[in-house]
This record gives sequence, C-alpha cells and structure tokens, in this order.
Amino acid sequence: MSRVRITISIGEELAKEVDRLVDGTHVRNRSHAIETMLSENLHMSTVKTAVVLAGGDRATKRIPAIIDCIKQLRAFGIFQIIVAVGYLGKEIQAELSKHDADNQIEYVQSTNGTGGAISELRSKLKKPFLVINVHQPTSVDWENLIRFHNSHRPVATIATKNLRDLFGIYLFEPSVFDYIPKGFSSLEDDVFVTLTKEGKLLSYPVLTEK
Repeated sequence: MSRVRITISIGEELAKEVDRLVDGTHVRNRSHAIETMLSENLHMSTVKTAVVLAGGDRATKRIPAIIDCIKQLRAFGIFQIIVAVGYLGKEIQAELSKHDADNQIEYVQSTNGTGGAISELRSKLKKPFLVINVHQPTSVDWENLIRFHNSHRPVATIATKNLRDLFGIYLFEPSVFDYIPKGFSSLEDDVFVTLTKEGKLLSYPVLTEK
C-alpha cells in the first residue's frame, strides 16, 4: 500500500491521548497511533463504548485478561470503557487502577448477573456498544465484527468460541435493554434465548484465536 506523508499540529492534550495508544505491540509509534485512530474512526464511529464483565467468584483471577482486553480496545480507538464488577469489585478496581493512571475506567457494581449489570447502564448507553465477557478470553477482529453487525443490524451479534455457552464478545444495539428482565438475569441464559426465538441475534462467523 502506497503511503503519503502529511504534517499536522494537534493540541497537547490530544497528543497525550495519542501517545497512550502506543504500546510497542499493537501500535508501534505516534504516527501509527494516528493512522489507527483515523482508519478505525472513519468507519467505526458508531461504536465508542465497551463494557467489560468482571463479576463472579473467579473474577480476580481474570485480571490479566481484563487488562489485555482494555489495551486492545484502546488500541482500536475505544476509550469509554466500563468495567462491571460484583462482590469482588473493590479488589478488582484496586488492581486495575495500577494500570489506569489517568482514571479513565468507569465502574458499575451489580450482583444481579450479567444481564442485571448491563441493565444498570441503560441511561448511559444510547448508541451501539460492545460487551466483553472475559469468562473465556476471546480475540476478534474488531473492525470486521462491527462491519458485520452494521450490515445486518440485529439487536445483538455474538463472537464466541462456543455456541453452547455463548461466552465471548457481544455487540448490542441500545434496544437490547428492552429484552433484559428486571432483577437478576443472565445475558447468556435469558436475554440471548429470547433474541434467538425472535430472530434478532446473530453469530459472528469468523473468530481469531490468540
């Protein structure tokens, strides 16, 4: 692919945001960071927010997977990240704060299952959003997943290793809140069952293993 050199000037605060993307692996340098942000956001402007599900009695053992997930999301250009925690919330937040010097991560605490945790965010999530269930760490091509979802526009698209358990990465339309019952509920056992019956849930066909 041919490349064109351009020169731009940006504000100091924006430059700091660009530099936060550089991790030496996913994003090599500042130039690569700017190119990544432009490429992804010109096409993927519909998705700006991600929720990482970090509840359950083994949640603290999944902290490395949560950190890796957050790095991937930021490299992709998604900076509004909400971590949904359960009764181990304080421990998880304390550990993640070591990797979140600018306190950009938001938290929501719920003991009402994965559905109940998402339901807490109804007033905040007005546009399509990602949900990552790190129960089984999953790697996916974010751009292709979003394009697949946008081309079909179901209520939910799932990228998963196992169609029986349905743990993985979910892309939701805001209308998903209409399918979440009050109180305790599970996305996998309650919400997805209803969406499947109504033909409003799709499985993303291409999943990339780490």
